[in-house]
Amino acid sequence: MVGLSGVVGTDAAEHDPETIPPTVAGGETDTAYRDANIAVHAAFHAGTTVDQPVETAGGSLLWVWGEVYSVTDDRRGRRTVDPNRTADVCAAEYAEHGTDFVSRLDGEFVGCIYDPTADTATFFIDRLGARPLYFAVGDDRFAFSTNVQTVPEPPDVGFGFDDAFLSEYLYARRVFGTKTPVSGIEQLPPATVLTYDLGTGAIDHHQYWEPRYRPVSKPFDYFVREFADRFERAVADRTADEGDHGLLLSGGSDSRAVLAAADAPLTTFHLGDGPNREAKIARRSAATAGASFDRLDRGPDYHARLLERAAPIMEFIGPFHTGHALGFAERIAGEVDTLLTGLYSDDLFGAWSVPQQEIDLPFGVTLYPPFVDRPTSGEEFVAAQLEAGPTRQPPYLTGPPYGDVLRANLRTRDGRVDFHGVAYESITQLAMNSSLFPITNGIGFDLYSALQIAPTRNPFLDRRLVDLHLSMPLRYRLRHDLVYAGIRSLSPALARIPHSSTRLPLSYPKAAHVVGTRVSNQFDKLDRPRSYRTGGPWQDKNEVIRQHDLVGDALDANEDTLDSLSCIDPQAAREMYRSHRSREMNVAEELYRLVTVLEMPLTKRLVGREQG
Repeated sequence: MVGLSGVVGTDAAEHDPETIPPTVAGGETDTAYRDANIAVHAAFHAGTTVDQPVETAGGSLLWVWGEVYSVTDDRRGRRTVDPNRTADVCAAEYAEHGTDFVSRLDGEFVGCIYDPTADTATFFIDRLGARPLYFAVGDDRFAFSTNVQTVPEPPDVGFGFDDAFLSEYLYARRVFGTKTPVSGIEQLPPATVLTYDLGTGAIDHHQYWEPRYRPVSKPFDYFVREFADRFERAVADRTADEGDHGLLLSGGSDSRAVLAAADAPLTTFHLGDGPNREAKIARRSAATAGASFDRLDRGPDYHARLLERAAPIMEFIGPFHTGHALGFAERIAGEVDTLLTGLYSDDLFGAWSVPQQEIDLPFGVTLYPPFVDRPTSGEEFVAAQLEAGPTRQPPYLTGPPYGDVLRANLRTRDGRVDFHGVAYESITQLAMNSSLFPITNGIGFDLYSALQIAPTRNPFLDRRLVDLHLSMPLRYRLRHDLVYAGIRSLSPALARIPHSSTRLPLSYPKAAHVVGTRVSNQFDKLDRPRSYRTGGPWQDKNEVIRQHDLVGDALDANEDTLDSLSCIDPQAAREMYRSHRSREMNVAEELYRLVTVLEMPLTKRLVGREQG
């Protein structure tokens, strides 16, 4: 496992913190540290900041997983740093500024500072919580890990499944905020510094930042210029170090923006199933940018391979098949030193995460006019989540209703909101920022699987772009496409290439792309035979299940586990699978979420304990 795991407190030295197995054999460097009060097991990609812990000027020991790209000074100046020296940068900043140093960093990271003189352990995390830290607190020790499956269990804390939060994952592909499906394990909130006193067991924590939408009255062209400038600098910060940089490239716009902004030569990887429309457009984009292109063809058994490789590293963030690149981990890691993505573009600048009015028309058609419809009450927010795209109501699920889980974890006081353990300024700010604050509220395992393949860098998460996102009026996100416009500014040649989903060049207005998407989808339905292959980037999982028995195999192999989960009706699950295979229904999404849980080693461990 790339990441950290450890215990601080009484008899910590007796623990041997476990990590998940490496995704790429031989691609990691393990380190271990132990004294009477702390035991830490760390693993890092070879060639990165692996010489840890780093000793600070005051004698504290510091570990960090992730990367810092720049440091902001007191006059809001910005100093670019080498991400491969992240631990040294953090140690120097901590020596000068104490725990306030975290707010000065731009990057994706989580870390621990052990101060043997003060008898404390301090944990810190980036603004969006892009690297999670899970923890369990006992009477006399604090256990932690960057993977939920490997949190050491204090002797007085009994881990087990929490039916409400396990149900939440199965309803929605995720568990919001600091909660996890495992009772006794929570997650460090984003933008938080937490200090554990080894002597008293006291915990002190504070949140040093939160997202606040404050739109500025500027024309759309202003935001285009700002986006192009800030994004270009964000990509430059993430490609300035020596080494070979890779990019996961689709036929859309998000990763193409990275191509448009990059000066460094890139090796692009495209997941495909032959030269379909998506692959042809991705190849054309790479050629236009002067980047090399490597098409990674998956085949009919690819999801079965993903299930096997994802299960040991899953985090209850998305189903297993959203760890898209895991099946080619060795090939990618063998060709590049770092991996760039276009993730989180839609969350920041697209219409996807904007509460929007809807108009229902006959024949199941829904229109989304470009008008914002922000919830102003907790009940409106819950109602929106119940209707959100990721939400399902699996017949096999017998746990508490999703709405009840959401309401039980939504509290307001003096206008402020606490949702699943994370604080927001208001219901409106919650609705606008819940998909990014923290990042683990996302519905895909893309990032967390890629992190196990190679050091993964996400230019869209640069704090300059997050600040721009918070200042841009929402109407622009509904009526324009800032990323399309930014690509037109950075590389007109790339903007002339069609988007694979709309078949229209990015230089066309957003309204044309909205219509193009609908028309293209209809053509795809008429043109495509019953096959797992599609014209787009992803395989059709409904057909994958019908042509490959990976779900049936998983249900059979985990029969005892399935029968033992108290919020699951095993007979209903088997009937869903039968009905899906016979084309009576399309429920691959619901089945994939279930087998994700069944195949996780953590599930087998917890259920085995209950059976024992």
